[in-house]
Amino acid sequence: MRGHFRHYDNDDTSLTDEERLQREARHRAHQRMGFLYHLAVFIPVMLLILAIDVLTPNDGWFIQWVAGIWGGILAIHFLYAFILDDLLGPALERRIFETQLTALKERSRRR
Repeated sequence: MRGHFRHYDNDDTSLTDEERLQREARHRAHQRMGFLYHLAVFIPVMLLILAIDVLTPNDGWFIQWVAGIWGGILAIHFLYAFILDDLLGPALERRIFETQLTALKERSRRR
């Protein structure tokens, strides 16, 4: 999850607004496709483990542990790819940058 470590500089003045939007859209699409790939692996593996659990005569179920742990990780991946990246993405980064820039300018004026 590389959302916090973007491969581009949002404040690059050589980029047009259209190029910035395209890069951000590409980043978001990449995050969401990563989740879908993760889900595409999760489902068949869970079905395979379920089949093994059903066909193997034992008194416990192994799938509950795998599904619980991996499902939790998958849920976090979903939250990050579809919700948190939108909330904590460029808008928040821009606000923090502007706040820090204002504070630094104010501090330099006082000196």
